[in-house]
Amino acid sequence: MRYVSIGNERTLINLDQLGRIIDIYYPHAGMENHTNGKPVRQYIFTQGKLIPDEEWRVSLNYFHNTNIAEIDASINSDIRLLAYDFSDIYAPLYYRILKVYNTSNSPLKIKLIFNFDLDLYSTPFGDTAFIEPETNSIVHYKSRRYIGIKLFSILKDMQEYSVGKEEIADEIRRGYLSNRPIENGDVQSALALELEINPSNSEKAYLALAFGRSLSEIKTLLRRANSTEIESSFVTNHSFWSNWLFKSERKFSLQKMNDLYKISLLTIRDHMNENGSIIASSDYSFMGIYGDAYTYCWPRDSAISAYALDIAGYGELALKHYKFISKLISEEGYLYHKYNPDSTLASSWHPWIYKGKRILPIQEDETALEVWAIANHYRIYKDIDELVEIYRSFIKPAIKFLMKFIEDGLPKPSFDLWEERYGIHIYTVSTVYGALTEASKLVYDMGDEVMASDMVSVAEYMKSMMLRKMTYNGRFIRRLDENGNIDTTIDASMYSPFFFGVIDPKDPIMVSTINAIESALKVNGGIIRYEGDTYRRSKSRPNPWLITTLWVAEYYLRVGNVQKANEYISWVLDRAVPTGLLPEQVDPDNLQSTSVLPLVWSHSELVIASHQMKEAI
Repeated sequence: MRYVSIGNERTLINLDQLGRIIDIYYPHAGMENHTNGKPVRQYIFTQGKLIPDEEWRVSLNYFHNTNIAEIDASINSDIRLLAYDFSDIYAPLYYRILKVYNTSNSPLKIKLIFNFDLDLYSTPFGDTAFIEPETNSIVHYKSRRYIGIKLFSILKDMQEYSVGKEEIADEIRRGYLSNRPIENGDVQSALALELEINPSNSEKAYLALAFGRSLSEIKTLLRRANSTEIESSFVTNHSFWSNWLFKSERKFSLQKMNDLYKISLLTIRDHMNENGSIIASSDYSFMGIYGDAYTYCWPRDSAISAYALDIAGYGELALKHYKFISKLISEEGYLYHKYNPDSTLASSWHPWIYKGKRILPIQEDETALEVWAIANHYRIYKDIDELVEIYRSFIKPAIKFLMKFIEDGLPKPSFDLWEERYGIHIYTVSTVYGALTEASKLVYDMGDEVMASDMVSVAEYMKSMMLRKMTYNGRFIRRLDENGNIDTTIDASMYSPFFFGVIDPKDPIMVSTINAIESALKVNGGIIRYEGDTYRRSKSRPNPWLITTLWVAEYYLRVGNVQKANEYISWVLDRAVPTGLLPEQVDPDNLQSTSVLPLVWSHSELVIASHQMKEAI
């Protein structure tokens, strides 16, 4: 499991529950995991005995709710380790400050050992690792990817190292590294530093990782990595992230919400790349299960995340995302399923031919959500100058597509937000309506007054057709299939008409819809996606999701029932791991994560709910 994420728009590092580095992404968050999901092993060798990380008792948290990981490890009755992990704000450098305590009554010699089994470009073939004597570091490289690793204390440099293959494990077990200087192929490296610690005293050590595209780049970076520079960077980091979070300071009645609100903002920011792409999750564990992961930029997820940044006061970051997404639009005016963090088209399972007919392999809600989010950005910030190019290249062609991709007053069939079914979906209709109505003001202010008027007319007619064709037994339905048949399955996405402004939340049909969702989909306090959901399911009941639970909370906040909303929000807060990261979904019985951790959408939805809570109060 991933318990901490730390990023700086060029690198993203994940730690597991033992405080081990388990994912290293560079130069894009979510692309090229240079560990291939294998943890960096850490050991302590003392008094002739090796103590591996699996035997440590570890607790982790975000230090003072900043983008710094605090790792507190009890090694044995005599040794305690306290570490602080953080990324340099300005450069592709990652640091760990270690403080090792001798709690015994006798002097101790303690050897720190780190074992890096890296696979550059996420593949184990063709790597080289060697000792670089000028910086006294280990360098792993392949093609245009270089990672430098340096271990030292205030008075000592790394004393032992080894570069090799399977034999390194034997060297580590013996507590002595052979100083082998180079190896190629499927290689790994180990570094060791010995500390002599007096009774009831401590000693510091430092681990530095540098990332670059050439040897000269990382050598320049590694020369900076000394104790003074790292300690100074720690102070700068703490100050920067404290001030960054102060920009959106909120006080909530639920104490846990105060902490998780900050962690949620950090999680969104950590999963955002320098170019503005926002990935869904950096959890690489699914790669070994499905051969793919959540490490992509879905326009759906990222639009919700950008909207969360906007309402939290980080409009400049949201704008960076909108500039990114505006370059991805197809010639016809729509967005595809998902994208790699470097802007290229990502893997997909949406077909181009469905039941013998050519279709668009899209979820129309993704295009609509990005338009809706940009429109909300304009409503909040009124920064029309910043949106001129985004309007020209994305908003205008996307709106033309949304108004053209209609048949009998409703959007033509596409795939649903769950990426499973083809048809006309209540969520898609709601997002298209929201996009057209919200963006009409921006379109009008850009001078396209006729288009703005047409957008409102199209949206209102769409609303009337939705109320006519997409209701059943006094509530909304989730979809019409490609043949126009009603799908009466109760689905949490039926919350969408109130959220995107199609209908008043107190309208009887919306009240009836929410009642149906709660009655059919509530499982152990949370809300499942829909009746009979089988995704990641291992029990008799489907797994509750955090976003769907927060949707119901948002409804109750909108109608002023804060107490009921708090029940759902508290349920979500209790699903966080101790560091504050939120999963996608949980087991229906033990309520533990059954999928990726963290899911950025879960954190974004929590930010949205928290702001609605402040408005409701």
